Amino acid sequence: MTAATPYGVRALPELYKEWAATGMVANIGTRIVELDAGKLVLEGNMTAEAHGFPTSRGPIVHGGAIATLADECLASVAFTVADEGETTVTADLKVDFLRPAKPGRLLARGAVRHRTRRLAFCEATVEQDGGEVVAEARAVIAYVKA
Repeated sequence: MTAATPYGVRALPELYKEWAATGMVANIGTRIVELDAGKLVLEGNMTAEAHGFPTSRGPIVHGGAIATLADECLASVAFTVADEGETTVTADLKVDFLRPAKPGRLLARGAVRHRTRRLAFCEATVEQDGGEVVAEARAVIAYVKA
């Protein structure tokens, strides 16, 4: 990455290294798969024990875990276009669950649709490993002083 690479793109990998040890990032096992200004793919590893909900057809991933992965992706993709000294917080989040997700690898693909001085309008999909979309999400992300 060069000096022309946006601050958020340069900073995010180091932040994920810190976050990987505790909190929600550690709980979901999130890691960055692809990263660019305004685009991001995150991987989450959902287990039946930590994120599952029992059903007669076997365990499915709890909607809260899917929403957390989507929210993490949306706030992080907004961060890819943040300026130094800014961080991101979710101001509004909408998640549509399309079908149950099975425990295992899930991918969240996020994009910034539009950024103003204080807000980013972002969208994401959450996919089962293999490409089947299990949820779609949209968020308004606010930029605040770090």
